[in-house]
Amino acid sequence: MKSERLRVLILAHELSPRNGSECAEGWNIVIRLARFHDITVFYASGSHGNYNSYFNEVNNYISVNGPIDGLNFINIDQPRITKFIISVNKSFKKFNPATGLPVLYFLAYKYWQKAAFTRAKKLHKKEKFDIVHQLTQITFREPGYCWKLNIPFFWGPTGGTKSFPKEFLKLLSLKSRIQERIRIISNYYQYNFSARVIKANKIASIIYTYSNADAAVLTKRATGKIKLMLDAGSTINPGIIDHARPGSPIIKGIWCGQLIERKAAVILLKAIALSKFTREEIKIQIIGSGPLESALHEESKVLGLNNIEWIRNVNRDDIFQMMREADFFIHTSIREGTPHVIPEALSSGLPVICHDAFGMGISINDTCGIKVPLISPENSIKGFHDAMERLVTDKKLLSELKTGALKRSNEISWDNMAETIAKDYLAIINKLPGNI
Repeated sequence: MKSERLRVLILAHELSPRNGSECAEGWNIVIRLARFHDITVFYASGSHGNYNSYFNEVNNYISVNGPIDGLNFINIDQPRITKFIISVNKSFKKFNPATGLPVLYFLAYKYWQKAAFTRAKKLHKKEKFDIVHQLTQITFREPGYCWKLNIPFFWGPTGGTKSFPKEFLKLLSLKSRIQERIRIISNYYQYNFSARVIKANKIASIIYTYSNADAAVLTKRATGKIKLMLDAGSTINPGIIDHARPGSPIIKGIWCGQLIERKAAVILLKAIALSKFTREEIKIQIIGSGPLESALHEESKVLGLNNIEWIRNVNRDDIFQMMREADFFIHTSIREGTPHVIPEALSSGLPVICHDAFGMGISINDTCGIKVPLISPENSIKGFHDAMERLVTDKKLLSELKTGALKRSNEISWDNMAETIAKDYLAIINKLPGNI
C-alpha cells in the first residue's frame, strides 16, 4: 500500500495568488496539496483579456516569498488560434461582458486544453505521473484531454449542469432571457452529445461537484465516485472570537456582489419592504456596482426604503472589516457555483441567508444560516423577509448562528479541502492492482 508522496499533474487554467473566483480556487488548492504530494500544475499564462497576467502574478509571488516546496509551476501560453478566437469574440462583449459569445469563449478555451495535453503527454513520459486532475475551470462543459493519459483522472469541483430556474426568468430582461434559453440548449447538447464530456464523466476515478443537483446528473453515467465539494473554501481567521455588538438595537446585514440580474438584489429590496421589522430594525449595506445600479436605486426609492447604505467600491481589507462589524450576510443569487464571499462571511463569524441551491446549498446548514427554497421570486421574497425577521426577533438564534458560522468556516476551509483531495488520491492509487 502506497503512503508516500505521489506525482500529480494538475490542470488549472485559472491560477493566481491575487485574483478571486476560479483563480483563487486554483491557487489555494495547489499550494496546499503540495504539503502532501509532489504537484506539477499547468496554468494559463494569462486570462483571455490579459495574456500574461497569471504568469506575472505567480512569478511576483515567488520572487517575494520564494519557491513553494513540492510545487512546480508550468505556464502554458494561449495558442495562436485561441488568441485569434478571443480577438473575434471581443465584438460580442456587448452580448455578455464576461465571456462574449459563449460558444467562442469555450472554443478558445478548448484549444488551450489541447496545447496543455500535448505538453502533458511529453512530460508524462519523463515524470510518470500517478494522478492527473482537471481542476479549473469549474464548468462541466470542458473536461480537457488529460483523462487520455491512462492514469487515474480526477475532475472538479465542477458543475453547471442545471439550467436557470424557469420561474425566475421573469426577473430578467429580454436579452438575458434569450441568453438563458441558449444556455439551456447548450447544457443539453454538451451533456448528451459532447464525446469528451461523456468519456470524462465515465472514466473519472472521482468527480467533485459543488451541488446536489449536479451530483444527481453526473451520477447517471459515472463509473467512479461522485463527491460533494465546494469550489470555494474559507481561510481560517483565528482573530475572530466574538463580534457581538452589545447595546445596539439595530442589527446590520451585508449584501455584496455585482449588481447584475442573476445576483437578484431586487429580491432583497422587496423582502425588506414587506414589514416594519425589516424596514426599521435592520440596516443593510449593499456593496457593489454594475449595470443595474440605477434601476435598483430607483426601486429602493419606489419602495420607500430608508435603511439601505449603498457602497460602490470597497477594497478587500475594508470588506472584511465591515463584515466584522455586521450581524449577518445575505446572498440572493439565483444562479451560482459557490460564491467565494460566502466562505469569507462565515470566516468573519457572519450567519448567511441564501437560497438552498448550487454551492450555497451545501456550504450553509442550519447551524450557520438560513436557507430559502429556490421556487419562485414571490417565495424567495417572503423567505428572505421571514429569515431576516427571525434574526431581528430572536437574538439567541442570531448568537447561535454566529458561533455556528465560525465552526462551519473551519469545516469548509481550503486546508480541509486539500487534505480530502490528497487522501482521495492515495485511496484511488491503493486500489490499483499491485498497490493493495
